[in-house]
Amino acid sequence: MKAYSEKDFDIELAEYTIKDPVMNIVSDLYQRGADVIGFSCYIWNIEETIKVIDNLKKVMPEVKILLGGPEVSYDTEYWMNRIPNVDFIVMGEGEETLHQLLTELEGSKKFHFVYGLAYRKGEEVILMPARPKADLNDLPSPHRFEEDIPDLGKRVVYFETSRGCPFSCQFCLSSIEVGVRYYDIERTKSDILYLIEKGAKLIKFVDRTFNIKRDYAMEMFKFLIENHQGTVFQFEITADIMRPEVLDYLAENAPPGTFRFEIGVQSTNDPTNELVKRRQNFAKLSRTVNKVKASGKIDQHLDLIAGLPEEDYNTFRKTFNDVFALGPEELQLGFLKMLRGTGLRLDAEKYNYTYMDHAPYEILGSDVLPFSDIVRLKRLEDVLEKYWNAHRMDHTLKYLMEQEFDSPFDFFQAFGDYWEGQGWQKIGHQLEDLFTRLHSFLESRNTPHMDIVLGLMKLDYFLGHKYKPRKIWWDDALQKDQWAGYMKMLAERPEDVRLPRVAGASGSAWLESSGASGTAAAGTSAAAGENTAADAAGVIGSHAGDAASLAARDAGVLSAADGAADMGDGSASRALPMTSAMTAQTVMGARAFADLGLGEKELQKHAVLDVLPFRLERVLAGASPLAAKGQTLLVVVYQQHEDQQAQYYTLPLGEEAAAM
Repeated sequence: MKAYSEKDFDIELAEYTIKDPVMNIVSDLYQRGADVIGFSCYIWNIEETIKVIDNLKKVMPEVKILLGGPEVSYDTEYWMNRIPNVDFIVMGEGEETLHQLLTELEGSKKFHFVYGLAYRKGEEVILMPARPKADLNDLPSPHRFEEDIPDLGKRVVYFETSRGCPFSCQFCLSSIEVGVRYYDIERTKSDILYLIEKGAKLIKFVDRTFNIKRDYAMEMFKFLIENHQGTVFQFEITADIMRPEVLDYLAENAPPGTFRFEIGVQSTNDPTNELVKRRQNFAKLSRTVNKVKASGKIDQHLDLIAGLPEEDYNTFRKTFNDVFALGPEELQLGFLKMLRGTGLRLDAEKYNYTYMDHAPYEILGSDVLPFSDIVRLKRLEDVLEKYWNAHRMDHTLKYLMEQEFDSPFDFFQAFGDYWEGQGWQKIGHQLEDLFTRLHSFLESRNTPHMDIVLGLMKLDYFLGHKYKPRKIWWDDALQKDQWAGYMKMLAERPEDVRLPRVAGASGSAWLESSGASGTAAAGTSAAAGENTAADAAGVIGSHAGDAASLAARDAGVLSAADGAADMGDGSASRALPMTSAMTAQTVMGARAFADLGLGEKELQKHAVLDVLPFRLERVLAGASPLAAKGQTLLVVVYQQHEDQQAQYYTLPLGEEAAAM
């Protein structure tokens, strides 16, 4: 709006957060001395904005207050009545309406000529008819302000290439506007190049469905890949309409980490999707997510909404597990909000919805989801954010959800219930608290195989540090003589230590179930001879013969019989996909341990060691505890790789290795 009107009016932009004290905002606006002050209003800032307005009018009674944005563009008369200190509200798109309003304020004040405006006439509130949609190519670029350049690299740049949405989801404001309008693609490219050249690091496209037009999306993806210069781009896409040729192109050409996809799944319950007029093919959506994940190049953020019509606690459990099985880097659990103007808010009585009177209008219950279930899901959401989305314990959580809990939903729900039962939601936490609290929860329920769980937690704790940690939270640290002996062995025989290589590190994003992979691996070992036996033992380097001998003697080696037995117990059949964080620890710039060239002194400075009472790589590959018997020397090295992230290495320990 500034770009549209600045040629005729002196306009300043002022930005604040909802964490800023109200009086700080009022003081800053007061000192600017403006004649008109406008506020962009959303569900997350409207209540704080009202406080600012009420205080601002007390110290600047002559100032004109103008509101705009999605929160006040619907039920506009309600807002004019609720906030008497507001003089005008712009409804819908604001560029042309704001310019015409400012013109009338300077001149004849004939506000009845301004379409898309709400204003006061004495005690009466006047709502003018909606303004016709603008031709987007008549609007000047909002991305070329000189004052923005110094901070471009420190902030998210929100960028629209289109307006409108082709879908009719009844919980979403975007469904109200019919049709999709696009900016000229060459202008869009020019603006993006300008932002990249001026230092933008993260550009988030706010288009409701970036890939609705296949040719347009393909051209933009190609353009961004050819010109990104390290900038990261985030898109909202509709996954079930993504064309296979687009996915193939991205898999082959997208630089790792350059694109991020946000995909709204919301529900996998067909009756629910039908009621909210949401057309979704979950099989095609899954195909897209899996193919993107298999490329290992694009992180995916998937969204769910709890509380939609006919989605009770049990069907939402299925929805959660359906989507979690796709292995998104982030899974956001949101709760239905009855947004003003949406079809669901108009139909609230039909589903017996109760919801908050004020923003964000979150539901408190429905005919199939009582408040008690919403409270439980809130607990689940809390630990989901702290643990899964923060990627602090990927290896541990994956094992627990595959081996020790019926499903991911059941793990997060049980842990969330325990978390609140301990009162932890009322106090803060350090990194080590997250580990000790999970450990406490698992012990409280007598979780089996806690030795494996603790070992995986150690791995995750070590990998969660950029520098060698100064303290540990567990008690069973290596004795000094053991530690010194292993350090000496690592310095003298670095070629025996291997860089971990699990399914997915060579391109596949999926971990196979232990039965199938174990049997196949054993069969291949028998056919291929000593080199494969060496690899099965977890040892690489020039001592393949010695390694094969070690492999044969190591009680933990998975034989064909072991694999068959493991298949039989059925405990490893629910393999979850790896996260990109897990695969990155094995492939992104990692070097063989021997290539690091670390002597004892360097190892003491840059490495941590621990002996795990199981075969680590087998557990990470989805094997059951029965098939992971043995020991592993875990070595984590810091500040020795290109990305400066921790990298772990392993050495299986059998009788020969212990004697060595």
